[in-house]
Formats: sequence, C-alpha cells, structure tokens
Amino acid sequence: MPERKVWFITRPERDPRFHVDALKALQIATENFTVTWSKNRIAHKRYEEVLAAKELKRNNISTDGSGGRTWAAMLRTFGYVYTTPTGQLSLTKVGASLLADTKKRENIKKQILTLQIPNAYFLESGFRPKFEEGFQIRPARFLILLVNQAELNYYITKEEITFFALTAQKDTELNEVTQKILAYRAKTTETEKIEMKKEIASLYDHRERSDKGARDFSAAHGDVAHTFMMLCEYTELAEYVRGQFLRVPSEKHQFTTNELNEFDRRYPFNKRYLISLERFSENAGLDVDSYKASAFGAIGPATNQKKLTKKIHRLLASFPSLQELSLAEIETVLKQELSTAESKKFASALKEYRYSSLNDDFVESYLYEENNLVFEEKTAKILEAVGFEVELRPKPENRDLRTQIEILLHLDEETICIIDAKNYKKKFSLPAHLTSHMGSEYIPNYNGYKGKLVKYYGYITASDWGGEKNLEKITEKANSVIPDLNPQGAIISANALLGFLDYCLDNELTKAQRRQSFISCFTNKGYRNVSEMF
Repeated sequence: MPERKVWFITRPERDPRFHVDALKALQIATENFTVTWSKNRIAHKRYEEVLAAKELKRNNISTDGSGGRTWAAMLRTFGYVYTTPTGQLSLTKVGASLLADTKKRENIKKQILTLQIPNAYFLESGFRPKFEEGFQIRPARFLILLVNQAELNYYITKEEITFFALTAQKDTELNEVTQKILAYRAKTTETEKIEMKKEIASLYDHRERSDKGARDFSAAHGDVAHTFMMLCEYTELAEYVRGQFLRVPSEKHQFTTNELNEFDRRYPFNKRYLISLERFSENAGLDVDSYKASAFGAIGPATNQKKLTKKIHRLLASFPSLQELSLAEIETVLKQELSTAESKKFASALKEYRYSSLNDDFVESYLYEENNLVFEEKTAKILEAVGFEVELRPKPENRDLRTQIEILLHLDEETICIIDAKNYKKKFSLPAHLTSHMGSEYIPNYNGYKGKLVKYYGYITASDWGGEKNLEKITEKANSVIPDLNPQGAIISANALLGFLDYCLDNELTKAQRRQSFISCFTNKGYRNVSEMF
C-alpha cells in the first residue's frame, strides 16, 4: 500500500469546541473506560448511539461500528485517550482535565499546537496507509508560523494550504514552503497556476488512482486544510476568514510570535514514540498544569542561538537524563567546545530548569546506534541513571579467565547482576550456546566478584528478542555448577529499558525505588515494552 505523503487528520467533527462532548460520550459508552475497545464492535456501535443521543452525529448507526471507531480515532489523535496493550482506552491527564471541565480551552489549545506527525495513533498497526518515513512536523504550529510572516502578508489561502503546506514533512521546511507559495502567487495566468498544482498532485497523491489532477487532489485534501484552519483559529493565534484565508491580524503579530516561542520552549517535538506508543501517549497527554518543559527550553529558541543550541544538544546527546548530571559534569561536557563562561551560563540554565527528564537526543542515538561497543556504553549510562553503581567490562578476579561480561551492576553489599548487551538490529534469539555460556561461564566466573554473589543476570537487546524459555535453563546450569545459587534472569528490549527510565523520572521515583522496581523484573522473564515491567 502506498504511504501518505500529505497531512491527514481524522475529522468526524472538525470543530475542536466539541472535543469535550465527544470525550464525555466515550466515557459513557465505555462505562468510564472499563470496557475493552479493541475489536469490540458492540462498544463501537454503543459509542455511535451515545453520540447520536447527544446530537453530536446523525442518528444513523453503522452496521460494524465504523462511526464509533472514527470518533474515537479523533480523540486518540489529540491525545485525550490512548489504547493500552490490553485493548482498553485509557484516559490521559489532559483527557481527565477536560472531563473535569478544568482549563478546557488552554488544554485543547495545547493539544492542537503539540499535535504532531508521527504520533501514537498514526503509528498504531490499524492506521492505514502509514505516513512516509521522515515526517517530523507539528502541523497546526507550522501553519500558524507560516501565516505569521510579512513575506506572505500575514495570510494564506485554503488552496495554498492544500497544495503547499500539507506536503511539508518537517518543521524545518517553513522557508521552502514559503518560497513555493510566493512562486505560485507570482504566476501571471491561471493556466500557469493549474500546471503548478498538477505537478504537485502527481508528486504527492498517495492514493492508487489514474486521475491525479489538481482538481482531484484539491477535493481529496481540501477538507483536511479546512479542518486545520479551524484548529488554528481555536488557538486564537490566527483568524479563519471563511471561504477566503487564514490570517494573523496586525494587532496579533507579536503576540502570536511570543506564544509560539513559549510553546517551543515548553513543548519540543516529542520522540517518545521511539520508546513506546504508550509512553508517548502518556507524555503527550499531560495537561497544562502537569507538563514539564524540555531542559533545552532554558536556553531559548532565539534565531541567533539556533546553531549554538544544536551544538549543546549534540554535546549532551550521550546522556539519558540531564537531571542526573551535576552542574560540574554538565560544565565539563560543554567545555569541550564552548568557552568557560558559556559553559557555566548554559550549565546553570539547564540545571535549574524544571523539565521532563528523558533526553530525546539520547533516545534517538541509542535506538539507532550502529557501534556495538557504544551501544554497551550507552546501556551502562541508562542503568547508571536508573540508580545502579555500574562497572563496564570488568575483568573476573581470577586473571587466568578470559571471560569478560559487558556490564556489572552492584545491587547491595552482597549481590551483583551481570548484563550482556546485544546490538542485534533484527532480532536476538537466545540460542543454546549463549545459554550454556551464561550459565556455565559468566555466572560462575563472576560469582564472588568483590565478595558478592551473582543473584541476577540478563540481556539488553537492541530490538526484538526470543528464547525466553532458555532463561530457566541458564538458572539450572548455574545451579549445577554452584548449588543453591539460583540466579534469576531477564531479557529486556532497549525500548523497554528507556521506557522504564522515562517512567521512573516522570513519576519522580527515588533511585532506591527505581533499583527495586528494576530488579524485581528478574524472574526469568522477557520484556518487550515498559508496561510489562510495571
């Protein structure tokens, strides 16, 4: 199936003023979100019935509940609810605030301006067709930034949005789209404009059709443009003149600029979807009172600082949580390329700022790490951030042994855990020879290291894993060498490990609580996502 190349939004209701009503109807239909939603057509039809009773939709109930699914998809798109691994719809904090009639306009405005591609709903298996890889854009924010420019006379038409804005895939394409619109406006004849639109339609229409003309493209995507224009108007940062254009009135130019800068500071592009859709949904669904801004918001989005900001991001990308670093440690890292004065200035700003803890730059670099040794080192840094005393590649105390484990965790005065990091990009299946190696060599060789017992062992895998049953065999092999040791193992995906740290930091668990929660997962089980670990 061809991939989407153009923005899309589920739009059974285009006006965001009715989001709260739709959410309250869903609460009733799912018995306060206790009814299983996934593949439950009875629940989907029930939602349609409640919507119709509240006069939110026409009183025509579909045979398969498709109308209910579409309305729920809209609420998932905006992060008011998300689908749990058990198939239920879970209310987010912002969803709960709306149901409580708390700061409704502020919360909906936040969800509109932070709406992004990709998000949890767009990445769910049931969403088809998928967006083309490479999308990294916040559509409503992008549109308002586009409109609020003197070059475009502070307006943009629905047609220009349809053919130029909807085709942008990244937040950074603002100038490129602006130039295309200016080129379109400069065309002197209608024929020239039609030809330009035809070319765009032929490049960006993902649907399998033979008639990819401009009129067809406009009909297919014009309603998406209309919906985004309504969304932008709701934020009160732009004005939608029906039938004409989206504009920013002269008295709002500076106010809109300031508001967007503040949103950039507080709500950076959210990459938690790389960890898990659930962690993304929980974070993107925080309300205006509980959301913590990015640490990097402390250094501001000013244009003259963009290159410097990028440099600071790059320098700190090796650390999973800036919160876990001391002021001196941040300064030392920044001094690699910045002056002493600059390093102190930005380190102080980063350290004092109240922010969401997980470093998105680290997330991306860790999950796409190609170098096996660096993957091990980054895994060790995550475990340090969890709260463990970590040794990387320690040698066994018996120097005659060649065996060397990659990561060793000190749990207490008597106990250690050994970890093997596997940077397999497709799938790591725990095979017989590694099972034998862990049970017969690694565990016995490190048992007694600094006077401590190896009571736990595990594998951190870059991607998916298999062979969970072999964990029990490792325990048996170790017991055959050291009777009654009974070490317990775990296989944990890199996504689950990041999700674990993210959850701990977001919920302000102490390091002692983090360590206890982590090691409690070692019961000869495997974990693909963080929800399985808590």
